Amino acid sequence: MLLVTALAGTSIANAASNGPVRIGENDWTGQWVSINLAKVILEDHMDQDVELVFIDYPAQWAALASNDLDVGMEMWPSYSYDAHKEWVDEKQKVEVVGDLGVIGETGWYVPTYVVEGDSERGIEPMAPGLKSYQDMNKYSELFKRPETGDKGFCLDAVASWQAHNGERLESLELDYVNVFAGTEGAFFAEIEAAYAKGEPLMLCYAWKPHWMFAKYDLTEIELPPYTDECYGLGDESADYACDFPDDELYIISRAGFKDDYPKAHQFLANLNLPTEAQEWMIFQIDQKGMTPEQAVRAWMADNEDVWRPWIPN
Repeated sequence: MLLVTALAGTSIANAASNGPVRIGENDWTGQWVSINLAKVILEDHMDQDVELVFIDYPAQWAALASNDLDVGMEMWPSYSYDAHKEWVDEKQKVEVVGDLGVIGETGWYVPTYVVEGDSERGIEPMAPGLKSYQDMNKYSELFKRPETGDKGFCLDAVASWQAHNGERLESLELDYVNVFAGTEGAFFAEIEAAYAKGEPLMLCYAWKPHWMFAKYDLTEIELPPYTDECYGLGDESADYACDFPDDELYIISRAGFKDDYPKAHQFLANLNLPTEAQEWMIFQIDQKGMTPEQAVRAWMADNEDVWRPWIPN
């Protein structure tokens, strides 16, 4: 339903090189940074119209394959193994343009006051021995809520992001229930409420680059080391009983985009956004109240030496 609504009025005819470049818009701030940076440069400095089309993250692969989108700007490999294999490797309807430049990291965290306390706020350590997943069951009662029964509450963000934490909890035999906030806004409302009251909170999801690590003091929970096998990339089926891999984010396009929009394609292939630059812009949006375009333009004003070389001659 989301795909039909978001793409209403588009057509394959829009794929012609005289039409706008249609870039998928997803539902997290870092991705808004990436797409608005591309939009501003393409429109202001390359005379190329851009249309941002809101679409759920998994749905954009099929939309690119059917020529309803031109570009996907911020693909996370560990969330896209199956889609990449289907649309890039097997059906060859989608192509990799190049790396975005940003390195993504994901993990499990608790507020540091849960482990160490906070003398300034009069908070005593609640789980002083909590360091790794192996310690979590000792403290599951601390994190339980009425809706999770006798198990601990483990906060996740958005189901469609496919972090596989339900499977991870089950495979690691942890007495916790994975609970989706539903939206990024609701996710951070949960964190803010717990942090303000000094209450225990187990995060089954937190990612970098993000402003949350500047605002909240968080301690990472150690997980078993990542392996390809635990993500089902070998002969075994996936059980996700390991840490998240670091993700080198990348850009994709529909097959044929390079021929229809050669300069735009070359620009996107050249684009190399530093992780710390995206993180700075995320902070301006989520904590300083800037719009994505305002944050992008503020960064561009001070970093022309970074983005100017991306524009092809």
